Amino acid sequence: MATAINVARRPASGPITPQQRATRLRTRRRYAIANACFVVFLALVLVGTSAFQEWAFSGAIGQGDAANQVLHVVIFVMLLAGSGMPSKRQLFCIPLGLALLLAYCFFSVSWAIAPFISFRRISLTALVVWVTFRQINDLGTERALKLIRYVLIAVLIVNYLMVFLTPYGVHSEVFGEESSVVGDWRGIIPHKNVAGAACAFTVLFFTFDNRQFPRIVSALVIAAAAIFLYYTHSSTSELSLVLALAMGFAIRPYDASHRFAVGICLAMVVGLALQILFVNLTALSDFVNDPGALTGRGAIWPLLFEYAREHLWTGAGFSSFWQIGPDSPIWTLTSGWVAVYAAHGHNGFLDLLVTIGLPGLLLAIVVMIVWPLLRLLLSQSIGKPRRSLLVAIIIFCAGHNLAESTLLNTASLVEVFLLIAIAITYRESDASPGAHHALRGRMTRLLRRPARLSRR
Repeated sequence: MATAINVARRPASGPITPQQRATRLRTRRRYAIANACFVVFLALVLVGTSAFQEWAFSGAIGQGDAANQVLHVVIFVMLLAGSGMPSKRQLFCIPLGLALLLAYCFFSVSWAIAPFISFRRISLTALVVWVTFRQINDLGTERALKLIRYVLIAVLIVNYLMVFLTPYGVHSEVFGEESSVVGDWRGIIPHKNVAGAACAFTVLFFTFDNRQFPRIVSALVIAAAAIFLYYTHSSTSELSLVLALAMGFAIRPYDASHRFAVGICLAMVVGLALQILFVNLTALSDFVNDPGALTGRGAIWPLLFEYAREHLWTGAGFSSFWQIGPDSPIWTLTSGWVAVYAAHGHNGFLDLLVTIGLPGLLLAIVVMIVWPLLRLLLSQSIGKPRRSLLVAIIIFCAGHNLAESTLLNTASLVEVFLLIAIAITYRESDASPGAHHALRGRMTRLLRRPARLSRR
């Protein structure tokens, strides 16, 4: 397990050698750089580089936000430079499963419809993944959570100031005169859905595992974030937050030593849910295929299913379906408003299905949702408040992707907070005894077996 940076302290007595002084200076420099980079990184993810601009579809959006990309590269370079001569562990800080997923996404560039755009997007995504894990490793869990809460409070305060003191804090026209977001709060954040997710994360971080602030302060922050979330009218974040809070409180009394009984209960719940789903499958299908359902998502998802049926195993290549210009497959499926205005499929799982195919989708679900949750459930010494926080974040991100597309979406807010939760989960579970170590060993042996057979 990677260890956090320990800032060297001056001994009570005795001379300091030049070598000790140099080591101490390097350690302090690296720690200062890690703190500064993490704050800038969070601000960049939450606010972006165009805080006062309305979010809107652009035909040239495939070019990306140059300032955003440059700043992420600068953070990457600063973290490398702050290490001096980085060790192998510092360089290769991404877990094996996530590294395999990124490698598969890079491989999909070979058949991508827009290979140059695809390569640039997966490169930025990989860079953001590395930066996130590296910063959590450098800072440690406690320091990272403390900085996250400070930044979330600062953004929430600025959001309220923007709403009440400037005309930019409330959405005006985005898609046209009939835009449904007019009047919704967004604060300093470019879009109300991102602002809603930020408020939801604020509620989660101040509800669970919060020993940083007094209860009265936490209660005020939670209330302020919940009010702002309500006025964003971000239904996806509201529903996902309710689900995440329920799961966070439900997992609180969980004990890893009783995981077998809990596993049986979970299997029963999943079985009941599947039974309800199959019984109501016809009604659900009619609802999803209704073009007016789910604020227009009913007009998008059938098109994605149609494309997935024809390209089930490969998809269009990583991030090579939306916002790539006239070569986008959406133009072969429709010429209506979906092709003109939709920037993504409003479902992260469907978007992965049509870009990296069924194998990539299954790998992403296992690596980014299933395996982190298993590690949390199997680890014996992770504190119950922290387990509740991490489970709630992962569940929120999974639920959010049922109506928005953020999985492996470069530096989107929900994607980055999911990566933060995964990084902390790995850090905490690596230091904790539990059955996940044996399970990880079996998986590693299975992955190595084809390589051994090929050498014979």
